[in-house]
Amino acid sequence: MTTMNSTPPRESPLGPQDLDEAAAVLSDLRDRLRAEIADARKTESAVRGDCVLDAADAGATTLAIEELHTRADAATALLERTLAALTRIQDGTFGTCATCGAPIGRERVLAVPHAERCVACTERQSRA
Repeated sequence: MTTMNSTPPRESPLGPQDLDEAAAVLSDLRDRLRAEIADARKTESAVRGDCVLDAADAGATTLAIEELHTRADAATALLERTLAALTRIQDGTFGTCATCGAPIGRERVLAVPHAERCVACTERQSRA
């Protein structure tokens, strides 16, 4: 794997049990997010299919739909990061920073298994 700064990736500090635990957490999260997204779409469809509304009801409906979109967008973004993390487990790069190639840190990866970067790179990116 080539990182952005061409530093070769270092070996992950995670053992097989850690990887199994992370995969289980990520798989569960993937399934919950997919269900949440499907539920938001179903709810939106039901809200849109509701009876003809007066202007006040139409405004409330619009707000409800916007809230559903916001929740679905957030869930979709987290689902994408979750799927990417599951792919990293499969290809052996899980637990290494996507930016610098350093180990992310066992505690961080187990607490936030969809984390793609070490704390230092995450902080640099948020300041940029």
